Amino acid sequence: MQESDNSSRIPPLWLALIPIIITATGLGLSVFVFDAEPHFALIIGSGAAGFCAYLFGYSWSTIRDGFKKSISRTVPSLIILLIIGILMAVWLASGIVPAIMYLGFNFFVAKWFLPIILLLCSAMALITGSSWSTIGTLGVGAIGISEGLGIPMEYTAGAIVSGAFFGDKLSPMSDSTNLTPSVLGVNLYEHIKHMLYTTVPALIISLVFFTILGFSISDTTDTVDIANYTEYIRDNFNLSLLLIIPPVVVILLIVKKTPAIPSLISGVILGLIAFLVVQKGSLKDLLDIIHNGFSIDTGESEIDKLFSRGGMESMYNVISLALVSLAFGGIMSKTNMLNSIVSSISKFVMSRGKLTLSVVSTSLIVNAIGANQYLSVILPGQMYESCYRKQKLKLKNLTRSLEAGGTLTAPLIPWNSSAVFVYSTIGISAADYFPFAILCWITMIIAIVFGFANISMAKCKECEIEPEDQQ
Repeated sequence: MQESDNSSRIPPLWLALIPIIITATGLGLSVFVFDAEPHFALIIGSGAAGFCAYLFGYSWSTIRDGFKKSISRTVPSLIILLIIGILMAVWLASGIVPAIMYLGFNFFVAKWFLPIILLLCSAMALITGSSWSTIGTLGVGAIGISEGLGIPMEYTAGAIVSGAFFGDKLSPMSDSTNLTPSVLGVNLYEHIKHMLYTTVPALIISLVFFTILGFSISDTTDTVDIANYTEYIRDNFNLSLLLIIPPVVVILLIVKKTPAIPSLISGVILGLIAFLVVQKGSLKDLLDIIHNGFSIDTGESEIDKLFSRGGMESMYNVISLALVSLAFGGIMSKTNMLNSIVSSISKFVMSRGKLTLSVVSTSLIVNAIGANQYLSVILPGQMYESCYRKQKLKLKNLTRSLEAGGTLTAPLIPWNSSAVFVYSTIGISAADYFPFAILCWITMIIAIVFGFANISMAKCKECEIEPEDQQ
């Protein structure tokens, strides 16, 4: 059995496809037919993957190591999820998010709101290096403002997600942006600069799109009376300049490259103080808010929905989905079943255009199957490295395609943890905001077009050892 557990053994394609087919069928029925959660389908898929691996000769200990290591690497991210859940609830209860909404109601004009939010989320994610933190803070406030301005919330969600993931991809402090080039030994800043060729045009297209969308809203939508929202905020929260301190401190900490967990915890602590001091809240209420989230009952469903969210409990669904998807992806990766699939695809690569298309497609498929954006760049990156070297293309071309097909598409897949996180924080599903998260999917198209048109495909005379690999 020891010999059969050799990590170099690759199962046949037909065997590797069995858990894929079972999982895809289960996900399709769960998400699109029965409108149910995807968790059980991924559990069944994990079981099928483990069973197929066992039939091929892998031991239970190897299969177990696959999902254990996959999950253990993500524990810090799961902790961050819990902290963001607490942060949202505390910032709502303390009046921080309502104060942001109040300013937004008096500052923003409906027709310019979408492009401005796109740019604000881009800037914040670029500064913080975190799309999730941006969505969980600025995104929550933006959704509230759009509700009051009468802008369809799926439009705003698309702008939030597009901006948050754009900034995340170009931030040297982003964990996924650091991971992708490190897998292939590419210099971080070379990787970021090379992504500008595809992401900046995508941002410009997105800005034009949201500007046109914004003007169409102002022309076709009746002016919404936001007096109810501003009146509710004034009546139920003490508005103070002190409420500016927590978000400013959090941003400054992350700018100073303070790790995400202590930075967010600082925001939680300052929010707790604001709740007790500014809002004159009680410690008993605070403990309940931390776990169950902030909730109100005004008798008006729109206001109740807008201000009732957050808490540790709101993140349990995201965390459980992450655990089962990581288990599935970990088993498929550890037992080389994903390697089998990717190897089969790579045999048909004949040109630079087809190579780019194959990488983007594979990253997207792995992202959809494993529901894990990290796996979607690690596995295809390792499998396609030799193809890029054979075609004398620098590996930063590969890392750019991995980001386009892997990390940027994560919030577009309904059962991916990124998409579930977006739904948990701002209440809009991926199926609703998908058409409007234009930057996330158009970047992928631009990368493929550039591959076929041979645009910005950096070449090297000798790719066995590249200058960027040595840095």
